[in-house]
Amino acid sequence: MSTYRLSLQWKFLLSIVLVVFSTLGIIFVWAGFQNEKQAMDQVVNQAKILIRQIILTRQWVSDCGGVMVLRDSEGAADVLGFYDDRMDTPRGSYQRFTPSMVTKKLSQYSLREDLYRFRLAGSNPLNPENRPDDFESQALAMFVHNGATEAFRVKTEPDETYFQYMVPLFVDKACMECHKGQGFSKGAIGGGLSVFLPIGKMKSSLARDQLQLALAGAGLIALTTFTLFVLLRRVVIRPLNNFKEMTRRISEGDLEARVHIPTGDEFEQLGDAFNDMAAKLARNREILEERIGQATHELAEANRELQGLDKLKSDFLANMSHELRSPLTALRGGVDYLKRTVSMPGNRDYLAIIDKNLSRLIYLVSDLFDFTKIEANKVEWSFQRENVTALVQEVVEITSPTAMEKYISMNVTSPGDIFAKIDLERIQQVLVNLIENAIKFSDHGTEIGVDVSENDESVLIAIKDQGIGISEDNLLVIFEKFRTLPSSGDRNKGAGTGLGLAICKGIIQGHGGKIWAESTPGKGSIFYCSLPKKVSS
Repeated sequence: MSTYRLSLQWKFLLSIVLVVFSTLGIIFVWAGFQNEKQAMDQVVNQAKILIRQIILTRQWVSDCGGVMVLRDSEGAADVLGFYDDRMDTPRGSYQRFTPSMVTKKLSQYSLREDLYRFRLAGSNPLNPENRPDDFESQALAMFVHNGATEAFRVKTEPDETYFQYMVPLFVDKACMECHKGQGFSKGAIGGGLSVFLPIGKMKSSLARDQLQLALAGAGLIALTTFTLFVLLRRVVIRPLNNFKEMTRRISEGDLEARVHIPTGDEFEQLGDAFNDMAAKLARNREILEERIGQATHELAEANRELQGLDKLKSDFLANMSHELRSPLTALRGGVDYLKRTVSMPGNRDYLAIIDKNLSRLIYLVSDLFDFTKIEANKVEWSFQRENVTALVQEVVEITSPTAMEKYISMNVTSPGDIFAKIDLERIQQVLVNLIENAIKFSDHGTEIGVDVSENDESVLIAIKDQGIGISEDNLLVIFEKFRTLPSSGDRNKGAGTGLGLAICKGIIQGHGGKIWAESTPGKGSIFYCSLPKKVSS
């Protein structure tokens, strides 16, 4: 499963974006909150100033015992008075305005100019218009019971958003004269004064400023990221790409590749070190090529000598095995004659020993002769379409007497007649060798199974025994020449020539097939022969 990997420059870009965006983002968010806080602080300060001015105005009116206002003037309109304190003069009739009435009129004038408004709120007001709402009731309770000196909130109405600021009003001597019988004492909290400042335009302006700040921040982040990325490419990525290109060319064998990084920093020093390394590699390659050339020449000479020696060896073995056949044939004839003519028991025992060793010698010479022919590629093949199943059954019958001596049973399993184009004599030699080995290495009273199967392309023969098995290390070498394994069966047969399996391998490969073995030590082995149904020409 392949894993997607980011290049170094993209990793740096993502890191820069993450760091710059996080840092500047936090700064701009903090700045936005600070601007909003400062704006609200300004509103609070403005409300404090206004309410302080109103309280001073009320204090002045209270200290004056009220102010006389012409009843028919515009300034006296729409103000409800609870005391009929009038004064008639030649210029007209005047009404005394209390601090509450003055506060009401000032609020009307400021509201008319769309600036601000304010109102009085009392726990037991004479004027029903001064009854407190829920917020003012809570604020009055805080003023009375908790000693709070101010309360404020942001109030949103359908047409406008207001900032309401409220402070307590304390009862003085003038207040007590107007509010006789209401249980007020001097210095007590008689109510509260609220001022309403419209902040809709301020909030819109603040939102616009925050949007501009966000856009400016995004632009600054983009500019900073782009600048850092360009600098990163020039200062880091470009030198690294030069190193990458140089290493690629060196890996492809171009040891003349050099890197040029005139940065005057560690990258230039690293580039000089790379160039020195490439130069040394080039010199070492030249030296190595000279040595390899010399060694190759020496190996070629040694190989020619070995080939000559191997040819001499093969010729010697072929000639020797061929020359030995004639005297051995004569000896075989003499032994057969003596077996028919000698009758004394002692002489026949010696004759049996001679016959056994002569058979072994003939078997050895025959193996040498077959192996030298296979190794020299001088085997004359005779491929014919043959019944492999019948051949296997025939070989089993031939080797049955040897198996019966060890009480070994042999079973052939086949779906029926199976045909393939083979050299009958050579494949018979392979089967005899493999089955005799299975008998040789099997314990008494065991079983040997021979399975024959086929597919569209090949025939598979499997010979399975219940012998001592073969170790994993020996499985890798048993088909090499002169390799032998210790026998646990017929000790009188000795260890063998070590050529049997090598000959089998040569014959099977000569058919274009394959031979191999599988084994479990202590439980037995299986030898497989795979033969193509048609031998390629």
